[in-house]
Amino acid sequence: MSQEPVAAPPESVVKSLFVRAEAESLAPVRTLLREAGLPESDLRDEHMEAFFVSRAGDEGILACVGLERFGDTALLRSLAVRADARGHGVGDQALKTMEAFAASKGVNRLCILSTTAEPFFEARGFERCDRTALPASMQASSEFKSLCPASAVCMFKEINPTSSPNRHRHG
Repeated sequence: MSQEPVAAPPESVVKSLFVRAEAESLAPVRTLLREAGLPESDLRDEHMEAFFVSRAGDEGILACVGLERFGDTALLRSLAVRADARGHGVGDQALKTMEAFAASKGVNRLCILSTTAEPFFEARGFERCDRTALPASMQASSEFKSLCPASAVCMFKEINPTSSPNRHRHG
């Protein structure tokens, strides 16, 4: 019984690297987020200071990830991977990039709101939590108040670099 060979991912996906976004990244990031069904209406140029993007040569932005900080807790937002690049580890690269960036800025806990990606984040150490357990300033953000529905799952992950990397792993 022979199996069909699995096509190798495009070279641009394999070499995906994340770099800090620039103000001119705003329009293509918003387009990617819209295509992924994620909120983007509140994004402004100043948000790009805490965004990372991965470009695929002349193909534009392959993926993005952003962060909104609320003291030592931050909201991971806008992790999106272009449809043709999914399943090749780009989302993992995005998350690892943002975790390292957040930790370097003194963030100890990352939070997310998601209507579709709970299994992805749970497999990477995020745990469900009640929205009311998060800082009031985060609860007052546009993501919590209006952009993400009340039905969105709220999750968090401790990223303090002194804690064991497997401390919050499931499985």
